[in-house]
Amino acid sequence: MISSRLAAVLAFGLVLTGPAAAGTSLVIDASSGAVLSAENPSQAWHPASTTKMMTTYLALKAVRDRRLGLETAIPVSKLAASQPRVKVYIKAGQEITLDNALRIMLVKSANDIAYVVAEGVGGNVETFVGMMNAEAARLGMRDTHFVNPNGWHSPDQQVSARDLAILAMALMREFPDYADYWNTASVQLGKQVLNNTNGLVGRYSGINGMKTGFVCASGFNVVATATRGGRTLIAVVLGALSGAERTVKAAQLLDEGFGKWGGLGYDVASLPASGTRAPNICDDVRRKGGGAALADDVDVSGPISALTTAGGVGGNADGAGDRFLAMSPQPRATGAMASRAPSGRIVLGPRAETTPVPVAFGRTAGSASAPLAANATGRPDSQFARGAAPVIAPDKPVAASLFGGGTPGLFSDTRPRTASSNGGIPGATTAFAPTGGAAQPPADAFQAGPLKLQGAVQPGKATASSLRPGAAAGIRAAGRPPAKPLLAKPKSDSKTDPKSEAEKAKPGPTAAKLQPAKPPAKTKATPAPKPKPNDDA
Repeated sequence: MISSRLAAVLAFGLVLTGPAAAGTSLVIDASSGAVLSAENPSQAWHPASTTKMMTTYLALKAVRDRRLGLETAIPVSKLAASQPRVKVYIKAGQEITLDNALRIMLVKSANDIAYVVAEGVGGNVETFVGMMNAEAARLGMRDTHFVNPNGWHSPDQQVSARDLAILAMALMREFPDYADYWNTASVQLGKQVLNNTNGLVGRYSGINGMKTGFVCASGFNVVATATRGGRTLIAVVLGALSGAERTVKAAQLLDEGFGKWGGLGYDVASLPASGTRAPNICDDVRRKGGGAALADDVDVSGPISALTTAGGVGGNADGAGDRFLAMSPQPRATGAMASRAPSGRIVLGPRAETTPVPVAFGRTAGSASAPLAANATGRPDSQFARGAAPVIAPDKPVAASLFGGGTPGLFSDTRPRTASSNGGIPGATTAFAPTGGAAQPPADAFQAGPLKLQGAVQPGKATASSLRPGAAAGIRAAGRPPAKPLLAKPKSDSKTDPKSEAEKAKPGPTAAKLQPAKPPAKTKATPAPKPKPNDDA
């Protein structure tokens, strides 16, 4: 259906677009590299977000070399979070897996996520850019020089159609199992559905995706691949004056390529380097593009056209990074891949309906066992502690802190710690007991007394001087032993004693046992009476 729509509009597209004022293009056979058509293929050009193809290549190479995993959680730095739009506004300290980062970066063309990937692979942006240029030289991208990993405009960042075709071939040949990264129609981040910035995805029959790019200085770029009849072609269009124009021109170049069985007689690798500098076509984009350009982040699922707004052309050059144009669905769908709006501008038709791939920030279940990102160690702004895990080495004292005094991150402990002198772990120690002869405790170790620990109370009499300061104040003299019971009950004043005379006279059972009766006193006049039971003596 999509191909029939396109067939009806190709001739119309030729009239609509024509060659860009200073554009460059190339179509090659992906399997052989044979050049099928070319227009200034070696002319240096600003890559814009097609730069992210190299960022993807290095990330997948790290996965292949087992330096990273797709579920590796990459911490987001302040530098990455501060990148200008197009972006998804991930925050410093958050994390995202490499898998989700690649999908978002290639579908949404997010500048902040490109920096996240670069730092996760290279440790920092400077190192990663060096890796990008080294890889470009290895692949034979002779007109290429990278300055950053996301394509934000720099006068010194340049590629050529030839070099981008070589990079696309390398991605497809070396990583065929990951083609869905650059062929995903849309992703869903929370409640927001993000459509692929490549206007051919969902509109062109056999499209395999790849990558778009736009800065004002470069115009609208696209690297597109498609497969028909067992053949896969790569088309590169640089310098179109609108997003719709680059889509239609790439489609017509692909159709022309599929209609050819023979090339121009040479392959892409044999094209010479131009040695040129990338031109700045921002004036052409503003003037001939009508001052209303479709930027990378404004394509929607339905028919679209550009609406002129104050602020001129969208893009991320010359401080215009936030001036993206408002796009709205057209009231009447044409049914074709592209048509002309009443205003005279190109309108892309609706996309084929697809199910968005869910993506999210944060870790996944496999992140705990995945290799650590290159920038994960020692990041104070990460959501999680990023210091090296505490390692207990044989014959070394154990620090008193959980993570150690030098560990940065959430669990950092800056207080000075003193290792226990008797806490060293003997060599050849297992989880339960030492195994070496020298490390074995003596046979009578458990009979010689209690285990001596640092700070333990030692045998002997404690004195005030042997105690820590303040401990002496807690010592109290021992109380006197209770006095022995009296042999005779002391007299009491009945007026002050609340007890009755009868209660006073009645002895307790203990007193009766402890107090023997005295012998009666001898008198001559009156004989002594016999003692009564329970009477006090």
